[in-house]
Amino acid sequence: MVNPLEHGELPKVRLCSAVVWAWTNVDSAEFKRLKTALKTEFGSGWSATAAFQFMSGQHAKAVLEYGLPEEQLPMLTVHLIAKEVCAEYGLGAVNKSDQVDRAQLLTLIGARQNRIQ
Repeated sequence: MVNPLEHGELPKVRLCSAVVWAWTNVDSAEFKRLKTALKTEFGSGWSATAAFQFMSGQHAKAVLEYGLPEEQLPMLTVHLIAKEVCAEYGLGAVNKSDQVDRAQLLTLIGARQNRIQ
């Protein structure tokens, strides 16, 4: 895989994560601001739907590992939310979360809890 830090993939994952999170939290002002930021940063082809589709994919999931430790759990959570939304509404060839996804989430939660203690 191409190093996402060299090719600007981590900022894309961060921004798309923020879009999905704002939608999830029904923060319409932030959601609107972030949708505009997507288009400004990545071009007119980027929309909220594109952010969901991107975040639901394996590429975005792989890039999460390059994030800061404190952002990996929130971004993985957003990845799982995006997978569920895309699968539910037919926004791409995405399967719902499975046992592997849940295991990875629980591993990150456990690692975070150990750092806090």
